[in-house]
Amino acid sequence: MPRVPAFVFAVALGNLLVPLNSTMIVVALPPIGRDLGADRVTLAWLVTSYLIAMAALQPIAGRLGDRFGRRRFMLGALMYFIVASVGAALAPNLLVLVLFRLQQAIAAASVVPNSLALLRGRSVEGKAGTYFGISGATTSIGAAIGPLLGGVLSAIDWRLIFLVNLPLAGLALFMAWRSLPAGDPPRRTAHPDIAGAVALGVLLSLAAWTLTEAGTSAPAITITLLAIVAVAAIGFVRYESRHSDPVLPPFLFTIRGFTSANLTIALSNLALYGTFLAVPVILAASGPDGTIRGGLALSAQSVAMIVLSPVSGALVDRVGARWPTALGGLLIATGLAILGLSGHAADFGVLLICLPITGAGVALTFPATRIAALDAVPAHYAALAAGVTSSSRYFGGMIGALVAGLALVDATDAAAGRLFLILAASGLAAALVGSQLPRHAAAPTDAEVSTAG
Repeated sequence: MPRVPAFVFAVALGNLLVPLNSTMIVVALPPIGRDLGADRVTLAWLVTSYLIAMAALQPIAGRLGDRFGRRRFMLGALMYFIVASVGAALAPNLLVLVLFRLQQAIAAASVVPNSLALLRGRSVEGKAGTYFGISGATTSIGAAIGPLLGGVLSAIDWRLIFLVNLPLAGLALFMAWRSLPAGDPPRRTAHPDIAGAVALGVLLSLAAWTLTEAGTSAPAITITLLAIVAVAAIGFVRYESRHSDPVLPPFLFTIRGFTSANLTIALSNLALYGTFLAVPVILAASGPDGTIRGGLALSAQSVAMIVLSPVSGALVDRVGARWPTALGGLLIATGLAILGLSGHAADFGVLLICLPITGAGVALTFPATRIAALDAVPAHYAALAAGVTSSSRYFGGMIGALVAGLALVDATDAAAGRLFLILAASGLAAALVGSQLPRHAAAPTDAEVSTAG
């Protein structure tokens, strides 16, 4: 087997921290609440604030990395993540804990887009898919082991779920410092778009908050907020179109490969997160061991994602991003459609057959869509492209969670079947959009960028 460079593992370990810290804290909420005297609604902000910040800040962090240096931003973000984790572990009350939890998210939002842009830029020709597949596998590992690790550590002391980040982030920082070169010099082509960065952060934060709270807010409030987001988005695009160096250049979304990749990853993540939320709810009513069986069924899906991500990355190296993405969407749709049509959505055996099929589909789409998005844009926008793609994943997941919550108000077999068919339709849509990806993307030239801008 060819040697994998150290910088690949540095990026993979840095990206593992994000899902690990998203999932560890969920099982630690009860002991945190008892220790700090907080109710369940207030505790939810430990999860919600992290997700909103991750969804909203990654494009901005990527743009700053493109402008001032991706290696610098990645290393600084890993250092800041360590500081934030120590602060969270020492928090004397919930307000301080939420504050440091938000700092964790700010740091993580800087790590992801800049590390992935560095990974793409440093990849040996013909190996980018393999390297992104390794990163995807570690991301799935983080999501899979987070609840187990969080449960073990919080049983001892919930503060350990933050302190465990120190050796992991420290190792990622050391490896990145040793293996990543200085890279390209900072680009200072015009005055920074500070107003655009602030507006984008507020806009994405409002959109993310609206989606996360839609299941509990009055419909009129949700519709009003979505209308505000839509109007604000139009104003934002008009402003960015006139700026000499916009934080989010609108022309990027005129590039077919970039837009298709982002839409595909949002649709596949909609199906994935809808499934993640649905399975425990459906099986909870099936007996006293329903929670355990739900965990096992989702673990089977995660194992497929972990094992097949490097394989799918190598496939992208051989045939390009289009057909792995389309095949992945079809597998997502197939697994979920069988569940929806079987009439036995709560049957543990059926879940053990179908969820690995869905996991295989997600594994195929993950590296392919990210590489397609980065390859479609000029190299000096790579971290921005990675940030937008990561935000697309989060927003797709939020919509999936919302759909699952609304569909399972009554957790019956019929409701579960309808939900899985909706999620299967999302997988099919991902396949159709993915089939429109360029086989091998060619980024526009600087002259074309100037014309588009």
